[in-house]
Amino acid sequence: MQVNAHPRVRFSLRYKIIAILFGAMLVVLALGGTLFYSVARQQMLKSADKQAQLLAQQIELEVESSEAGQAYIDNLLGNELRIASIAIEKQLPPHWRDVTNEQLRQLSAELGVSGITLLAPTADDIVGVRSSDPREIGLSTRGMGKWYIAFRDLLAGRPQASTYGTAGKNYWSGPFANAASDPSKVDKWGYYYDGTTDYIIDPFYVQTSIPGYEQVVSVNSTIRHILATEPDILSIAVLNRTFDEKPIRYSYKGVSWIDIANQPVMYGAYRYADHDLDVRLKDRALSTGHMQTALDHVDGTTVMKAFIPESEQGSRYIVEIVMNYRIITAQLGDLLHDMAILGGALLVLTGVLSFVGAELITRPLKRITEAVDEIADRNFAAHVDVARSDEIGVLAAHVNEMSEKLVEYLRELTRRERGRGVDYLVMATQALVHELGTPLAAIRQMSELLPRLEPNLGEKAREILERMRSASEYANRIARDFTAFLRNGMLTVRRRDVVRLVSDAVGLCSSMAQARHVKLSFRNETGHRHVYLDVDEDKLFGAIVNLVRNAIDAIPDDRARREVDVTVRIEAEELHIDVIDSGVGIPRDRWDRIFVPYSSTKKGGLGLGLTFCGLIAIAHGGTVGVVQSSPQGTHIRMRLPLKHEPIQVDA
Repeated sequence: MQVNAHPRVRFSLRYKIIAILFGAMLVVLALGGTLFYSVARQQMLKSADKQAQLLAQQIELEVESSEAGQAYIDNLLGNELRIASIAIEKQLPPHWRDVTNEQLRQLSAELGVSGITLLAPTADDIVGVRSSDPREIGLSTRGMGKWYIAFRDLLAGRPQASTYGTAGKNYWSGPFANAASDPSKVDKWGYYYDGTTDYIIDPFYVQTSIPGYEQVVSVNSTIRHILATEPDILSIAVLNRTFDEKPIRYSYKGVSWIDIANQPVMYGAYRYADHDLDVRLKDRALSTGHMQTALDHVDGTTVMKAFIPESEQGSRYIVEIVMNYRIITAQLGDLLHDMAILGGALLVLTGVLSFVGAELITRPLKRITEAVDEIADRNFAAHVDVARSDEIGVLAAHVNEMSEKLVEYLRELTRRERGRGVDYLVMATQALVHELGTPLAAIRQMSELLPRLEPNLGEKAREILERMRSASEYANRIARDFTAFLRNGMLTVRRRDVVRLVSDAVGLCSSMAQARHVKLSFRNETGHRHVYLDVDEDKLFGAIVNLVRNAIDAIPDDRARREVDVTVRIEAEELHIDVIDSGVGIPRDRWDRIFVPYSSTKKGGLGLGLTFCGLIAIAHGGTVGVVQSSPQGTHIRMRLPLKHEPIQVDA
């Protein structure tokens, strides 16, 4: 026969390996670089978020300090105004018509207050009737909302009824607020009325007259300092929660203003405005209690905006911090430059290493190819000398094995011989069943006849006879079914509780164990009271009885430790039935042979018991074999598959 010429190599494996490794490195670098860039960008954004949170915390501390200082000054001035009010009352007549504006100017100078106004009730209003400031005369308070209500409560003798401002005996004081007569001023007023006059005494301080007030309320100076020292912080503003809501406006004599407490921007300057985005972020920060960030493009500048609520439960204001996104993009640009240089160096190194690695791989493959060519040319003695422990070494070993043995036909021969052994086993079993029939029938008849002949048998004797009868019936049934099983391989399968089945098999062997002075125990370690499988109950029962009895027989009479443990457990989708004895053990070279027919080591044994066990296990889709054996004992395990719906637990 003419052998075709060997094909020529068109594209060397060496270059394929180089191309694959180089391409893989390129893909890895691209994916890794993309991932690293994305992670680095997220980290930088998180760092910017952290910086914004720290700045917001600093602003919040300043706001708290400012409010604490303002509250201190507010209480201090409120007490001073109350004392001044009492002093004013002692120096003025009880009727406002008897008081002159000049008197009030002189009293203001003597007491050190910015001014004094007298308020008198009318039919539907409370108005300024005398004042050291002419603009306060004729001032209506009806439109002052909570202030007007507080004035009426004070005139009614219950200043504490008002929940706005602070109240004391015959006295009420409102917070710092814009003056109605001059909204550009923020003043502090006190109001005193004890019923001895027909007017309310109203001394007040103008903010600009309070020494050091701007130093105490220093939030704006802190913001200016941050902006001066952090060039990438473009803007900081403390926004009132009412930002974007229509503020409450006051008007008097054609002048309209928003009270200081309702200003949309409480501190700082609101710049880089994107109204819809800013309002959305502000509302989300207030509703969630967490910082909200977004990138925005305002006036040609890309900025990152952060809106931080006063606290997780805060509802008074939001700190807006606008940062220049340029610092992040500059850092990312530097990072990309460094990654490009590093990636190029890695690609060059990969190319060099790929060339060397390809040579190491293709050289032994070339020798293996040459050996295979020799085998193809009928030189079956060809041998490959490759001393490696990887896949190439395994391939070389397989080629050598192929060249030395070529014994596939022996495997088929072995399978045929096994088939003949099974046929012989069927014939032998049929003969054995026939021979056992007569003594088994005699045992059954005697076990039934003896109680009638000896009616006074004890309970124990009757129990033994009952077991003899059950055992003879079981032996007849097993022998008959085993013959049918070997002939046609059919099983009578039903859903049965395998835990109970194994327990019953152990119970059947207990009398044999007692007679041999063997401690026989059973443990259910499945974690369930019942485990139901589709099995042939009688055949599986017989197989387990065979395993247990073999274990008992394996313990010699002179052995001190005489124990057989039977355990049922679930592992890796299998039900394991373990039988462990303390017998003499099985030599390693006989572990597989003990399941071959007629290979028994027992005196007078036929060697069919373990063969039966193996066939029953295989018929149920499982296996049986030796797990471990030594002179101290043997561990045999039967494995049964749980399949897809193996367990039904009886609660």
